Amino acid sequence: MSWAHKSAENLLPLSIEKRNLATALREWLYTGDMYDLGSPEETCELCEHPDIRYQFKIINRHNGNEMLVGSECINKFGISATDELGNILNRDESRRRVNRDRRYLVNEARKRRLINTLVALSAREEQFDINSFISYVVDRDAFTPNQLALLFWRLDHHRIEYSPSDFKLTIRRDREKAQLRQMEGRKIQKLWRAMSSSQRKWVQEHTTYAP
Repeated sequence: MSWAHKSAENLLPLSIEKRNLATALREWLYTGDMYDLGSPEETCELCEHPDIRYQFKIINRHNGNEMLVGSECINKFGISATDELGNILNRDESRRRVNRDRRYLVNEARKRRLINTLVALSAREEQFDINSFISYVVDRDAFTPNQLALLFWRLDHHRIEYSPSDFKLTIRRDREKAQLRQMEGRKIQKLWRAMSSSQRKWVQEHTTYAP
């Protein structure tokens, strides 16, 4: 059974329109309710795609019925979204809102993993000032090169599992760029997975490090 046929079987009974899927889809809206389940454990209620982690609620504007679907289904079927004032957006605007909201969920999940990693480090190392690091990442959503090199060193020392890509690096200020220029190659290598593509390019152009 095709995904389109599955979607029609799931959507039409909950819609006013009972025969034409394209017509029925125009009854549905995404208004901004979204959920991070923490792991890919659910199935899209529209197309039945498995392993959904980020759920988006769509609502039938006529009868109030609801479905929890994946973001790709909203974009694929052209389901309209609304803005914060309830105005219905066009297709391109709807796609941008859905994609923005999904990025928000992904980024919030990254932040939670990062905070959990810092908490694990503070449990192993009493002198680790977790509050200053958490405050810094809340304010700037990133660490300086020296801060990040210190964190990775202590995490490795205590054999705490972490994903370098969960950490962001900031080198906007001159003193932060100076830290990278003065940093040993082996330390820069540890920071590489936390860097954006533009930051990696800057490192290659302004330091002697060669990945």
